Amino acid sequence: MDIPRKIGIGVVMIIPTFVGAGIWWELFSSWAVVLIWIFFMGGLYASILRRSG
Repeated sequence: MDIPRKIGIGVVMIIPTFVGAGIWWELFSSWAVVLIWIFFMGGLYASILRRSG
């Protein structure tokens, strides 16, 4: 996979990460929960990059 496509996928992954973090913050008001969500989305992004070559 070429670099611009990897960057594009990363930019698209920012949207659910940002929105999800806001939802988790509103529900729990805890930075720990938000950080767990961010690390989860980072892992999902890494697995997408690994699978697509």
